[in-house]
Amino acid sequence: MTKIDNDQAQLNQLEQQLTPSDAQYFQDLRLYLLTKELFGSNEKAITRQLLTMLQDFLDASQHGETASQFFGNDPAGLADALLAELPRNSRWQQIHFVGLLILISWFFVILNANTATGFRLNWLLLFAAPLVEIIAIALIFKIMNHAIYADSTPFKQETVPVVLITTLALIMLIGLFLVTPRFGSWVFIFLPNPWGIGLQIIQAIITVSWFGYSLLSNRRQPTQH
Repeated sequence: MTKIDNDQAQLNQLEQQLTPSDAQYFQDLRLYLLTKELFGSNEKAITRQLLTMLQDFLDASQHGETASQFFGNDPAGLADALLAELPRNSRWQQIHFVGLLILISWFFVILNANTATGFRLNWLLLFAAPLVEIIAIALIFKIMNHAIYADSTPFKQETVPVVLITTLALIMLIGLFLVTPRFGSWVFIFLPNPWGIGLQIIQAIITVSWFGYSLLSNRRQPTQH
């Protein structure tokens, strides 16, 4: 078990000792911290900080204090202050995450490019599809983050815009796949087999390798204090 898994397991175990309202306080705080920045939030640092806070609070809770009394009635302000002090993901880690999203998107674009005679790659989709996906994910994170401590809007009501954004993104992606071929032959790159098949294999290897490297580097990076 990695350190982050161990910290998360301890956090989950300690949360079981809390009252429902106090447990919800920590769950909301964690979700707020993780969704504040799409690629910048450092999960390991956040988990370690929450574990330390929870351990401190358990001592205070024995005297009847609630989480809101112990940490204050402004959890959003507390979370923002924590994020200002906690280490963020490095630029290289953020590139890993963005690159992984792009490679996964490219995988399906390239998979769709295979024909009986060769490889017919829509290069316009290589740019448009990842852009739509990243914008949609960023908007979903923003909505979720805003909804956690919104006074007038329960979190469940925020599922409506999330579903709408997801649906709109899917419609746009399907539209791109259907419409861009009508622009003409200039949007395509033609490669005869076996070059087309070779490109698909190389792209699949790069995607899997990138995912594995990103996962391992994220787990191995030490948490700063």
